[in-house]
Amino acid sequence: MITVKKRPTVKDLAALPFFGSKPYVSPDCSKIIYLQGVPNLKTNTFDIIGYIYNIETRTTHQLFNGSRNIKWLDSSSICCLKSVQPSGNQQIHVYRDLIGEPLQITEHPTSIKNFEPFGNGFVFTASKSESNPKKRVGNFIHAENEEPKDGLFYVCSERAIRNQELSITSFKEEDVKYLPSYFEITKALPEPLAIDSFVVFPEKNTIYLNCQTRSDLIFENETSCFKIELTPDLIFEKLDNSNLEDAFSSVRIVKLALPKGFKVRGVSPHGDKVLLTGRDTEHVPETRPDLWILGVSKLGDELSDPALKDHLKCITEKIDRYPLDFYWTDQGIFMLHWEESRCLISRVDEEGEFETYSLGEVHPENYFTMNKEGHIAFTGLSPTKLNEVYYGKPNGNGWDLTKLTNETDKFAHIDFGTIESIKWISKDGTEIEGLLRKPSDFNPKKKYPLIIMPHGGPRSSSHYSLLENEYYRPVHSFLAKGILILQPNYRGGLGKGREFMELNHNNMGVGDMWDIESGIEHLIALGFVNESRIGSMGGSQGGYLSAFGGMHTDRFTAVAVMAGVSSWYIYYIGSDNRNGIHLTGTPYEPENRENYRKSAPISAIGKAKTPMLIQHGEEDKRISVISAQELYRALKHKGVPTELFTYPGKGHGFIAPQDNYAMMLQVYRWFCHYLLDEDLDFFKDDF
Repeated sequence: MITVKKRPTVKDLAALPFFGSKPYVSPDCSKIIYLQGVPNLKTNTFDIIGYIYNIETRTTHQLFNGSRNIKWLDSSSICCLKSVQPSGNQQIHVYRDLIGEPLQITEHPTSIKNFEPFGNGFVFTASKSESNPKKRVGNFIHAENEEPKDGLFYVCSERAIRNQELSITSFKEEDVKYLPSYFEITKALPEPLAIDSFVVFPEKNTIYLNCQTRSDLIFENETSCFKIELTPDLIFEKLDNSNLEDAFSSVRIVKLALPKGFKVRGVSPHGDKVLLTGRDTEHVPETRPDLWILGVSKLGDELSDPALKDHLKCITEKIDRYPLDFYWTDQGIFMLHWEESRCLISRVDEEGEFETYSLGEVHPENYFTMNKEGHIAFTGLSPTKLNEVYYGKPNGNGWDLTKLTNETDKFAHIDFGTIESIKWISKDGTEIEGLLRKPSDFNPKKKYPLIIMPHGGPRSSSHYSLLENEYYRPVHSFLAKGILILQPNYRGGLGKGREFMELNHNNMGVGDMWDIESGIEHLIALGFVNESRIGSMGGSQGGYLSAFGGMHTDRFTAVAVMAGVSSWYIYYIGSDNRNGIHLTGTPYEPENRENYRKSAPISAIGKAKTPMLIQHGEEDKRISVISAQELYRALKHKGVPTELFTYPGKGHGFIAPQDNYAMMLQVYRWFCHYLLDEDLDFFKDDF
């Protein structure tokens, strides 16, 4: 008997669970912790559930709800961020012995952003709570000049817990002496700075702090990095009997004379070298970040030596890939990177020689974790299975994988279609790889409608994964309706090296469209695409390319644009990341204007005729909603069918389940109308 699988509705896709935070292997390699998010359509929130997998017994049990940023404190304790009512602020909590309710460690007046175990407590970042803020009349923001309010703090767990116990066992009238339990490390810095990240090396009481002059993203290359040496117990000993200034006399802070934009990302197992990321802008104006090694031991204490940068050694030039995630253990430096439409793990030595490991058909989704013993964990993708959590035990030639979750079997009743990797030659001779999704009952003798779905970025790639669960676009519902989906990994993306990544510099939209149109022509030549029924949909850079194709070509029957750029001039003046434009200079210099003009969708408004659905968050700081409004008004004026949906309070990415459902439904109805001749009713549910 043949079992007919269920057509996935838009609601089915909006309700699919996902694995969010990184999974971690315990220090003793006996357990793995991971989180699963479940969309709650009723409350319009996500229920976050924590699980522990026991490697020996191969059993899983649920541990907690509502925790984020989980990691191992030791092999029997977990630390995490958990919201505290009534403020809702995220505070550090600890689950001792993996049972019972968690102990709250911090009571910071603002939410904790990032934290790491250190000494007898934690180092964490949060906004400062200023007791005497500067007075100013009026409510305003001084553009790109607001003083950073970031702080790096240390909290002692034992002292914090003791103070909390005293607070609930004492009357207000009692003269209870509370011990100092935390202090601000950044008080010792010469000026306020915005904190990008930090790396701890507890074995040597050392913290590497990466800062920039302001919080705005455009200052990401205006960096200052510090090496901070401190012994928390010694500071608290002085704080018990003195003041902060006296207690900080034992703290040593040295500013590292690194090139602009360089940041410390890791420390060698012995602490004598650091791993950095940075761009070699002296050779190429716009390039990927590479991994670099700095031998701290060779320089002794003179980390501020002007010749420091001469000791930097790039280790990713030979592998020629963009580093996504990396760890430095006794077994070496392990780096995750794109290889066409897969993420792979390579071991890179200090001379840049590398070995790439195979994990079979499974590959990690943008990140992985590794403990000191070399055991790994990650959310794994596959062309035949749904997204699952995997554990990897080292075997001398990679890892033996164990699948910890069972999503593929759980949703075996739903038809997700099929996926395959294909290649074609673009108009300038460049080889392009992409992913073709087909209905499960695909018949090569039939003619199918086709939707192009370019990824965002462009510094990204589309995953070779059976499940496309990025929300916003109901891929699997389209497959069930008999529509093919092509995800082109166009020029400018990752997975083919620096040269391919930089092919779209000063050629935005134009070169990318060569890749997309040649992909369409390749499929038409195979005989199963209805060339009069072709659409394009995408978000961010994918939205920009959909708008560009819909206005500069007559290839598409209809397009859907989410958070897309209409004009690079508008992007330049309105984006929090104007440095991210892959065009030379600014639109204000005459020699640059032609590249800005030809790369803009709106520049072809004179010949635009393709129907366009536009969706945008009203609070989008990356691509202003003005872009959506410009496209909408211009197309309306031309008489081109167009619809605009804006989402109040939402930014560049939507994370509310009801909004995700609404967006997918709008896109679904749009293409069912233009590609399948169904009635256009945006408010007709699909469940």
